[in-house]
Amino acid sequence: MRLASLTWCLLLVWCGFGCSRSFSSQDLGVQYEPPSGMDLRSVEAGPPALARFDGGLELRSVRGAAPALDAGPEAVLAAAGLKAPGKLLQDTEGTLPAGPVARYEFSQTGGARTLVYFLPRKDGFVLVTFSAPERDYGTLSARVERSLSTLRAW
Repeated sequence: MRLASLTWCLLLVWCGFGCSRSFSSQDLGVQYEPPSGMDLRSVEAGPPALARFDGGLELRSVRGAAPALDAGPEAVLAAAGLKAPGKLLQDTEGTLPAGPVARYEFSQTGGARTLVYFLPRKDGFVLVTFSAPERDYGTLSARVERSLSTLRAW
């Protein structure tokens, strides 16, 4: 009976370490643990470096001068080579463990929404984007936002 219990304990410990969803990339200069069900699909060295996850989640790392935190979504997205994904609904500033951030939320035609987090760094910035259909957006965006507490940028 003891051997079986020990075997189960070792299996659980191994799975805890071996089954981690943690993502780390030198190209992006980040470490991050995405929400469950949003597994890494691909990484592109860039520029800008890009990590795509299942479910509409992306991380971009843009090198060079970062826009000011209060520059606004158009300036931030343009610096990343992107266009605004729709009508701006919210533009707020806050702080994550990784540092000060700007948060933008957009409504797209066709019933989709996009969440964008802008994290300026001394040599560039990290952009987290998440898009989903309106019906799934609330639940999934809350999971993405909770996962941002694990984001570390260097």
